[in-house]
Amino acid sequence: MSKISLEKYFVSLSKDSLIYGLGNAVLRILALLTAPIFTRVFVPAEYGIISLIATVISFLSIFLIFGMDNALFVSYYQYKRQKKEVISSAFWFLLLWGLTITALASVFSRNFSEIIFKTPIYRQLFLLTFATAYFTLLINLAKTVFRLEFRAKTFALISALNAFLSTGLMILLVVYFKKGLIGYFAGSLAGTFGSSLLALFLIRDSLQFRLSYPKLKEMLLFGVFIVPASLSFFVFDLSDRFFINHYWNLTELGLYAIGINIASLIVFFSYALGQAWSPQVMKMYFSSKKVFHQFVPRFFVYYLLFFFILAAAISIFGQEILRIFATPKFYGASKVIAPLAMAMVFSSSNQVTAIGLMVARKTKYFAFYTFLAAILNLILNFALIPQYGMVGASWATAGSYLFLTVTYYWAGSRYIHLDIDWQKIFKLVLLSLVVILASPLSWRFGFGVNLLVKIAEMMILPMLFYFFGVIEKQEINYLKIFLKRFLRIAK
Repeated sequence: MSKISLEKYFVSLSKDSLIYGLGNAVLRILALLTAPIFTRVFVPAEYGIISLIATVISFLSIFLIFGMDNALFVSYYQYKRQKKEVISSAFWFLLLWGLTITALASVFSRNFSEIIFKTPIYRQLFLLTFATAYFTLLINLAKTVFRLEFRAKTFALISALNAFLSTGLMILLVVYFKKGLIGYFAGSLAGTFGSSLLALFLIRDSLQFRLSYPKLKEMLLFGVFIVPASLSFFVFDLSDRFFINHYWNLTELGLYAIGINIASLIVFFSYALGQAWSPQVMKMYFSSKKVFHQFVPRFFVYYLLFFFILAAAISIFGQEILRIFATPKFYGASKVIAPLAMAMVFSSSNQVTAIGLMVARKTKYFAFYTFLAAILNLILNFALIPQYGMVGASWATAGSYLFLTVTYYWAGSRYIHLDIDWQKIFKLVLLSLVVILASPLSWRFGFGVNLLVKIAEMMILPMLFYFFGVIEKQEINYLKIFLKRFLRIAK
């Protein structure tokens, strides 16, 4: 199949990603714009409290969703004529299951506060966030339906509404009514609750009161292995917070949280692309495996190319980003931005490397290899964090995500082989790492000169890609044609 025959898939994926990105951009932009507000109201230790509570909620969310979002993507396209049955079965299960888990967690809210903070005074914060997690579950289920039905604009609308409502109420309660951390979490709950009502209203036509027990059973069997995989993700993605809090202090944890927020700019783009990627690639696989096997390998190269350039930009200009959006007491977070940015790229690549296991329904391997990655991460955290603090935590995270994406691909290739150009991938990753890690060695001047040096370093990276054959001349010409067609379609 010629390159031009794949153009419509790239255009469709890019167009939907842009719409999803605009919706998610609202939350990211609001987070950056409100950073100067919250960093002046809260001290780093309070950011550490927010980070730890968010960690507990991430743990709870694993059980709330029960892998049903991933199961929906496979079953929806596999059972094209019973789509409403598939969606309804997942909806009614999650509605009742989520309520049960949230109620149980709320009963033990005092225990969570005493175990994590050694005091019961943060019980109210946990109660507020548990309720928020439940309504977030309902919003995410509705957003999954929007993705399945390619309603990208509706997805963006709900995302933007939730961001504006939650952030606005948080600012109102924290800044105007001086409610502190209580106001921060209460504002989030109120905004999420309001958004969930509209989200559920918008998927009413996709639901029915009858559900299919055979299909629900099939989705539960699919999702049951996602839960232990997600738990392992929780361990190696969030355990570093507990290590930092134990071996160092909440201030170090607060700086690390800010560093994650900066590096997570990559996750914003990855999330936007992933929202479009999952339904597109599943539909492609069940409709035309020939297109699937030609599209995915090419997409993987472009995917890594984009995200490593983005990681380089965030790493090189991390200090400048902190100067804009934070106060001097948070500038120390710049030390962890580069390794965390690379970790985010490796994490994002799982969307492609795990595709073989996903479409083959071999979710038991997610549980197994993610468990191994969690063990590796705990070992690295134990070895690095006591001596190097948040810097050690960031490198432990990067190493764990690299291990995971490699093992996902290796396991999935036994079921679905992808003809990926590994020589290009190796050169792309190596050149990116060299530029990202070597760049700080040249920042020995004042702010203005350093800024010019950093701009030059960013220009060098794509030149190296071209010189070493990662980017070829025909691909540049193809990109020009693609951009022209995309811009015309997007209008």
